Amino acid sequence: MIPIPSCTVVTAPVDGRIRRLADEGTDVTAGDVVATVESGGRDIEIRSPKGGRIAGALAALTQPVMAGDGVLWLARA
Repeated sequence: MIPIPSCTVVTAPVDGRIRRLADEGTDVTAGDVVATVESGGRDIEIRSPKGGRIAGALAALTQPVMAGDGVLWLARA
C-alpha cells in the first residue's frame, strides 16, 4: 500500500486576484495569514485553517481565482 500524506487545501474566500502567497516550506499555525486576494479594491487575508507546513501553491501571483478555488496546500509539519 502506498501511504498518502495528510494534507489540507487552503481556499480563496472570495473572487479576486492573488496578491501574496506564503513561501513553500514555511511552518504555520491555525490563523496565520498565508495569502492575500485582492477583491473589489480591498486586500482580503486568507488564513490557515490549521497548523502545518506550506507544501505548495495551487495558484500563482496575480492569477484570478474564484471563491472556493485552492490557493495553497498544507502538509503536516
